[in-house]
Amino acid sequence: MMSKSQMQLANRAWRIETKALGWHRGWKKGRKQWKEFCRRNAEVTIEARHHGDEPPFEDQGDACWHVDEELSYWRRKDEYTITYC
Repeated sequence: MMSKSQMQLANRAWRIETKALGWHRGWKKGRKQWKEFCRRNAEVTIEARHHGDEPPFEDQGDACWHVDEELSYWRRKDEYTITYC
């Protein structure tokens, strides 16, 4: 079996972690829009890791951990936000 690319690991991590938060529901254009959201954020994650000289993800668990860490910043920010976009 071929190993997954960094993009595949990041994309899957975004899907796993946002689904755990219930963010896969409520999109105006449905599941396809949520998947596009995950794909775009996976691209940003990979680019940021590359420019930040961070090592590649070791496996899916490592990718999920890093995405969850990123989302923890989003969740903390939301705690102080009264209105949501």
